[in-house]
Amino acid sequence: MNVIWYKVWSDIWDNKARTILAVLSISAGVFAIGAVFGMVDQLITGMDRAHQAVVPSHIFMVLDRGIDETTADRLTKIKGIEDIEVANEVAVRYKTNPDDEWRAARLIMRKDYEDQQYDILQLKEGEWPKKDNFGIERLSSQTFNIDIGDKVTFELDKSDRALPITGKIRHNFVEPPDFGGDAVFFTDAQGLERFNIPEGEYSNLFVRVTPYSAEFAREMATEIKDRLAKEDIGVNFTNYQDPEEHWGRRFVEGINLVLQILAIISLLMSVILVTNTMTALITQQTNQIGMIKAVGGTTGAILKIYLAAVLIYGSLAFIISLPFGAMVAYGISKWFLNLFNIDYEVFQISTRAVIYQAIAATLIPLLAALWPVLTGAAITVREAIASYGLGGDFGSSRLDQGVERLGQRFLSSPYAIALGNLFRRKGRLILTQLVLVGAGTMFLIVMSLSASITYTLNTDMNRRGFDVRIGFQDPQRTDRVETMAHKVPGVDEAETWFTTPAAILKEGQSTQEA
Repeated sequence: MNVIWYKVWSDIWDNKARTILAVLSISAGVFAIGAVFGMVDQLITGMDRAHQAVVPSHIFMVLDRGIDETTADRLTKIKGIEDIEVANEVAVRYKTNPDDEWRAARLIMRKDYEDQQYDILQLKEGEWPKKDNFGIERLSSQTFNIDIGDKVTFELDKSDRALPITGKIRHNFVEPPDFGGDAVFFTDAQGLERFNIPEGEYSNLFVRVTPYSAEFAREMATEIKDRLAKEDIGVNFTNYQDPEEHWGRRFVEGINLVLQILAIISLLMSVILVTNTMTALITQQTNQIGMIKAVGGTTGAILKIYLAAVLIYGSLAFIISLPFGAMVAYGISKWFLNLFNIDYEVFQISTRAVIYQAIAATLIPLLAALWPVLTGAAITVREAIASYGLGGDFGSSRLDQGVERLGQRFLSSPYAIALGNLFRRKGRLILTQLVLVGAGTMFLIVMSLSASITYTLNTDMNRRGFDVRIGFQDPQRTDRVETMAHKVPGVDEAETWFTTPAAILKEGQSTQEA
């Protein structure tokens, strides 16, 4: 080991507390970069991959009354329509025990579970629904504690019927029950006949267009509505999906941006601590720098000594933060994706996050250490031996003189000395304040964001002025509905609205849906 590397090793090993502090400081920022950017990559990639796997429809329509397959086949003849798959969904009520209250649920029927085209349902356990054997959505099974083999009682017109659950199914587009979503069950055409929906009648359409674009999908939806309107069939609801991007991306991208900003701020604050550490080291070893130069050491050799130490600090920080960042990124991604009903069981590491961590652990600390190292390396032999390190020129500026006069006039000797020492190294003082200000700013950002989101949601809900909204499959008389609602204990007020889809026309041409 030559002299330079011997000194580097000595500085690192003989000052373990300083080494640990520097390594942990860098690790904090590098960990934040790895965890956040790794999570973002895995989250977005996992969502899009799961979305694409189910072959999402471009257009989903809910009709105001059922149509037969012949009508659906006529719609497929429209130029630009790739194909149409029909299905059904009805609102039902269920309970798992005879003494329980009725609970709302959705009952979904697909024409052929073995040959699905779009928005493909995935069987996770058991068997597909068949006649009296029903399936349950996987999240509903977990949340409402309904398992395969259990019987669920459904409310029917003539008599309630307890039907067995024989399969668990994953649906790509369900509101998580933890966020207020109802239970979701599945049946086939024969099972749906119990709910007064005859076999061969369908009220849901899954549509794909070719070539796909968001604008063209809307044009085709308008054309389908026009064709159905000629047969006196209305469309109650229309939803559009991008086949490449998961519908939940818009909910997480804003959060991801905030987290990425916070991770970068964390890294900057951690490297500021590196600058402070190197400034203190240079100050402590000013005499050693003078001796190195006195025996022929060059500025380049001094730079090599201290920057090598910083590189070792960063390498150790990278080794520490890499596995922890990867594990946290995977854990958060798995938890978040499970909320969206997406399987994510294979441990993965984001290549981009690893690259960012390597840069954050090596290049960024080196850049942060350049200022104190260059300043120390530029000291001459005479200045190094005669001075008290960096900041030895304290007292030469008006600010320094003002601080001295202030301390002498208003403070006792110990406090006056402490005040003078505080301003002796103004660079370190500024960097320390930057860390404190940055930490305070991050805290305010997080708290303000949380308070803002909560306030916005509360304001929006309060503006609506209602606690429960109920939709009907068919129009109902206002007086009848409001009379029934007021008879329910706990209902203070009830109001009825009528909402129907429409199209804005300009000079006879459809311009916008409403």
